[in-house]
Amino acid sequence: MRSVCAIWTFEQPSLRGALRPTAGLAALVALLLVAAPARSATSDATDSSEVTTQRLIVKFRSDASAPRRALAPPGRVAALAEEGGVALSSLRAMALGAHVVELGSAVPLHEARAIARRLAASADVEYVEPDRRLHASVVPNDPRFNQQTYLGNGANAIAAVGAWDITTGSSNTVVAVVDSGYRPHVDLSGRILPGYDFISDPATANDGNGRDPDATDPGDWVTQADVNGPFRGQGCTVQNSSWHGTGTAGNIAANSNNSSFVAGINWAARVLPLRALGKCGGYVSDIADAIAWAGGVSVPGVPANGNLAQIINLSLGGDGPCSFTAQSAINAALANGVTRAIVVAAGNDAVDAANSEPANCAGVIAVAATNSAGNRASYSNFGPSVTISAPGGDPDIIANDAIAVLSNSGTTVPVADSWKHTSGTSEATPIVSGVISLLLAVAPNLSAAQIRSVITASAQPFPRGSTCSTAICGAGIVNAQAAVRAAQALGGGTANYQGLWWAAGGVEPGWGINFAHQGDTIFATWFTYDANRNPWWLSMTANKTGNGVYNGTLYQTSGPALNAVPFDPAQVSHTPVGTGRLTFTGPRNGRFDYTITDATAQGKAIELQTFGPVPTCVWGARADLTTATNYQDLWWAAGGLEPGWGVNLTHQGTTMFATWFTYDANRNPLWYSASAAQTGPGTYTGALIRSSGPPFSAVPFDGSTVQRATVGTVTLRFSNGNSGTLAYQVNEGPVVSQVKPITRQVFNAPGTVCN
Repeated sequence: MRSVCAIWTFEQPSLRGALRPTAGLAALVALLLVAAPARSATSDATDSSEVTTQRLIVKFRSDASAPRRALAPPGRVAALAEEGGVALSSLRAMALGAHVVELGSAVPLHEARAIARRLAASADVEYVEPDRRLHASVVPNDPRFNQQTYLGNGANAIAAVGAWDITTGSSNTVVAVVDSGYRPHVDLSGRILPGYDFISDPATANDGNGRDPDATDPGDWVTQADVNGPFRGQGCTVQNSSWHGTGTAGNIAANSNNSSFVAGINWAARVLPLRALGKCGGYVSDIADAIAWAGGVSVPGVPANGNLAQIINLSLGGDGPCSFTAQSAINAALANGVTRAIVVAAGNDAVDAANSEPANCAGVIAVAATNSAGNRASYSNFGPSVTISAPGGDPDIIANDAIAVLSNSGTTVPVADSWKHTSGTSEATPIVSGVISLLLAVAPNLSAAQIRSVITASAQPFPRGSTCSTAICGAGIVNAQAAVRAAQALGGGTANYQGLWWAAGGVEPGWGINFAHQGDTIFATWFTYDANRNPWWLSMTANKTGNGVYNGTLYQTSGPALNAVPFDPAQVSHTPVGTGRLTFTGPRNGRFDYTITDATAQGKAIELQTFGPVPTCVWGARADLTTATNYQDLWWAAGGLEPGWGVNLTHQGTTMFATWFTYDANRNPLWYSASAAQTGPGTYTGALIRSSGPPFSAVPFDGSTVQRATVGTVTLRFSNGNSGTLAYQVNEGPVVSQVKPITRQVFNAPGTVCN
C-alpha cells in the first residue's frame, strides 16, 4: 500500500505484485482529496498514473475530554469539515467505531495524506487516514500444465501427502477467505459457508448494489472505459476476470481424492467467503470490516456472523505502512478468541515486505513465495517482516513452475468451472492457511502463539545455496507433515471446555449451559425456561464423536425438594426428551444444536461466559483434587448420597458464578443462580437469584423480558479443593435454610483440575 488509505486487490494476471497498489489506490487517494478546497483547473488535473482517492477513514475520540463527544457522528463529521476547511460527507460507520467519509472530489494520495494529517490535529479525533484500494497478489498465468508436486514429500515441497497420513482435516475448521468472492465451483461443493459481500461501492462490486449477503463473484474484469471512467486515477489496468477468490479457496479446501480438478490441502474444512475485492481491487475500509466480522466483531448494518473463522486468509495488499484501520481490525479479530491466525501475502513486487500492507501489520503471518528449486520466487517480497515461505511458482525462472488453482472459463462474466496455472504470493498464502487448518484438526485448542511457533519451528530449511535465508524469507518452507506432528505433540486431545457457556455475543441473557468436562465426556446442565416462563433444566452426558464434537441424549429430571430430609434417591427420575450436539470451534466458542421430542429443533452459537481471569482446566492433571486452588467444576452432595441435583461453579479470579439445579416441593425443576464474591479464605458469598424468561425455543429471544428476583443468600466454603459446604437460605414462602456438605462430581477419574 502506498498510503494508509488504500485499496487492496488480488493478484491480477496483469500485475506482478502480490500486494501491489493499483488504480484503486489512486482512486482512493483521489476520493480523499475530493474533500479538499476547490482548486484551479490546472491543479485539479492530476497525472493519470498517480493514485488518487476520495475517501478518508476517521476515528473520533470517545473519552470524556473529546469536545464534540455529545454530537452524533454526522454532526461530528460536519464540525470536523468546518474546522479543517474541507468538504466532508459521511458514508458509513465501520466496525470498531471508525467512519468512512468522502471528500468533495478525488485527490492524489499524497494530498489525501496531507488532508488527513490536518484533520487529525483536531482535539475531537483519534486518527484520520486515507481509505485506499489494495489489490490481489497475482502474477501472469503460465498456461503450461504442471502437476501439484509442491504438495508432495519431495525437496522444497510442503509434505502435505505425509500430513494426510495423519489427518485430512476437519469440518469444524472455518477458514475465512477475504477476497473476490467465490464461484459455486463443483470442486468446492459442500465446502462453502454463507458468507457476505462487504464491497460498499456498487461500481467496484459489479453486481448492481453494495453490501449484501451474496458473496458470489460476478467477475472483476476491467475495460478501458472503466480505466477512463469510474476507476480513473485508481491504478487499474485493462484485464479479464481473475476469479481470484475461487482459486484461493480451492488451494485451501478443494474437494480432494475425487478425480476432479485439483487437490486442496484440507479435505474437510469449510470456507467462509467474504467478498471485499471487486473491479480494481477493494477499499481498506471494506477489507477491515470483513476481517473484523470474520473474527466475530460486530459491523454496523451487517448481521452477526454465525460461523466465526479460526483462520483468515488475505491474499491481497498494497504499498505503504500498516494503517490504523487494518491493524485495529486485525487486533480485534485476534482478541475475540476464535481467530488464531491471520495469514497474509507478503507481496509480489520484489521489495522489502516492510513496505507492504497488511503483511507489515503486527500479529499477522506474512508469507513469501519460493520456487521449485527452493529459491525466493523472483517476484516475491522479502525481509524481516516475512514469517514463513511456501511454494508460489516462478514460471519466468523455471519452466512450468506454477500452482494449479480452481477458476472459471469466463473472461468477463462466469461461464463454466475450470482450473488454471498461476503463481504469486497469493498462491503461497492459502497453502500456509491450509496447513494451519490441518493443525487445528488435530489440536483445535492451539493458541495464536502456538500456531506461529509450530509452523516456524517445524519449517523445512532452505536448501544449501538458496537465494532465501531466514533473514529474508522467514523461518523456512512450511512443512505440513512436521507441523501436524508437532501440533499432536502439544496435546491435541487435551482441549477442555469446562465452564459456563451462553449465547454468543450475550444476545440471549438469562440462560446458560454448564459443562463439566472430564476426558472424552462432557456432562452438561442447561438452565432455561419452559413455554410458561418457568425454570426448566435439562441434562446431557455427551461423549466425544469427533474433533471438538460431543453428542448425547437430553434428559428432564425430577426429584425430592431441595430441603428434603431425608433425601430419597428412589424418587429421582430421568426422562429422555431429545438429543444434543456440541461442536467447538475454539477454546471459547462453539455451537449447541438440539432436538426436543416435540419436534423443536434449533441451533445456537455459544461462547464461554467470562467475568474474570479464565482458568486453565486440564483433565487428569493430578489424582489429588484436594490440592486444587480453583473450584470450577460440578459439585454434589458429599458421598453421592443425594443424586439428581448439583451445583455448577464457574470460578474466575475472586468471583464465583453458581447455578444450582434442584427441585421444588412439587418435584418440579427449580434452579437458582448466584454471583458470589470471595469474602475470606476459601469462602464465597452472594445473593440467591431466581429468574424467569422466554421459552428456550423463543425466536427471537427477547432478553429484555428476563426477570430476576433476589430470594435469599448462599455461602460456599471450601476446606480444600475437593470438599466444601453449600449453605443457603431461601426466603420465598416459609424460610428454608440448610448446610449441605458437597464434593466434586468425578465421572472420569481422576477428574478435571482448573488453575
